[in-house]
Amino acid sequence: MVPMRFGAIDVGTNSIHVIVVEIDPYVGSIHVVLKAREMVRLGAGDALKHARLGKKAIARGVEVLVNFVERARAAQAQDVRIVATSAVRDAGNRADFLQAVYERTGCRIEVLSGRDEARLIHLGVSRGTLLDERLACILDIGGGSTELIVADHHRTYQLLSLPLGSLRMYEQFRRGDEVNMPALTAFLREQLEPVCAPLRSGESLPGNAHLETIIGTSGTWLGLAALDAAERGEVFVRSRGAELTLPRMQMLQKRMLACTPEQRRALPGMNPRRSDIIVAGNAVAIALLEALGQNVVHICDLALREGVIADYLQQNHDRVKALGDERLRRLDAVRELAGKFRGDLAHETRVADLALSLYDGLKELPPLVEFVERDLLFAAAILHDVGRVIQVSSHHKHSAYIVRNATLTGWKPREQEVVALLVRYHRRSLPKMTHPEYLALDPLVRTIVDRLAALLRIADALDARHQGRVKAVHVQRERGRCLVSVQSDGDVAFEVMSARAKADLFVRAYGVMPEFVVHPTAETGESR
Repeated sequence: MVPMRFGAIDVGTNSIHVIVVEIDPYVGSIHVVLKAREMVRLGAGDALKHARLGKKAIARGVEVLVNFVERARAAQAQDVRIVATSAVRDAGNRADFLQAVYERTGCRIEVLSGRDEARLIHLGVSRGTLLDERLACILDIGGGSTELIVADHHRTYQLLSLPLGSLRMYEQFRRGDEVNMPALTAFLREQLEPVCAPLRSGESLPGNAHLETIIGTSGTWLGLAALDAAERGEVFVRSRGAELTLPRMQMLQKRMLACTPEQRRALPGMNPRRSDIIVAGNAVAIALLEALGQNVVHICDLALREGVIADYLQQNHDRVKALGDERLRRLDAVRELAGKFRGDLAHETRVADLALSLYDGLKELPPLVEFVERDLLFAAAILHDVGRVIQVSSHHKHSAYIVRNATLTGWKPREQEVVALLVRYHRRSLPKMTHPEYLALDPLVRTIVDRLAALLRIADALDARHQGRVKAVHVQRERGRCLVSVQSDGDVAFEVMSARAKADLFVRAYGVMPEFVVHPTAETGESR
């Protein structure tokens, strides 16, 4: 099966978003092809209060969805899934909206329950965040509702959806252009205390545990992080590494409340389209941290849309697996072996994604063995760190030993030996004719090892701190040069320096020194 393209459209109370990704279902690599958003505000006016979508809001929503579906299809998305949240979920006349969209696009909208919405948010966050076994509380403040998810990386323990979205609170407590903050604050405390008190005490947590981390996702948190960065004189880049503290949020609230609407729109870091509801959203954020007894929130740029993609990928994986596909069984065996030693595999999956992107970017160089090279590179990326359980300093050698002596269902002995050598050469020494295992290879296979190990070394270096700062790489070859564009969140000087230091085998295999150019991720966005 060749890589497929899938489109996800999130119809939120505030905004409608579309994302199209290319997925290789065998290895789980994902590349964003299209990403766009429009603030439609389906929940504006009395829509949330009276649980009824306005005619103008329906018309706006339909036109945006027609445009987004057309753009997704133009981007060659084979499947498009549209999900809707609070505003549509609660609307008594939602059938009118759903029918209008179907008539214009041919697509059905799936209206998510609050619990399903929370489940998908967890899927999106856990795909790109190192939760491990830490007990986290994920807070997603949307326009119409706030989702509160208690989970670790693998399991969810509580999935709550509360009607406390930023737009809903703004409309409910608005007095002209301002928000009645005393009334809103009192209301939020009253609503959140019964929900959060058992979490704060640990009474409703598994084994009476305590929350170890708070994660904030979607537009309100991203907007607050942008304002906080601007207040400190920094340029905000969408990042999963950003943090907000309760005192900083309270300070921002005081500053915003002291502004006129015009002044608030002009604040550094402010998204003008969110400037009216940001105070209400921040009030929800502050009330949540206070009710949970927490002081710090970690910002994540993954949410519902990424959860829809992860859900689709999982369903597709299961469907292909059920057909008994031999290639998928081979790669499942790789993941199973890695899981025995490394658990989460977040770093390994990122390295695989980057390595395969490098490989695909060099596609003008024909593969020596059709299809097999990509699978070898993926397997080596997933398994390159298994030897760390034995010894960190020489883990490349221990990893090679583990791979060479493991039982990998569906893999031929020669293929398994190549994977072991790729793992061996992902760091330190380059392949040498004085190495018996390398010398024993056919000349063609030695060339494959050189090519693929060169890419693995660079991909591993680009996630040297295991923080996922490098989001994507793109390769362009022109006039004897090899340009590697590095898309990043935050400072990746260390990662690029590491990649340059490990490019020695690339020079030998491809005859050129790669030139790394960093491009910060531009979107500072908003969600829902």
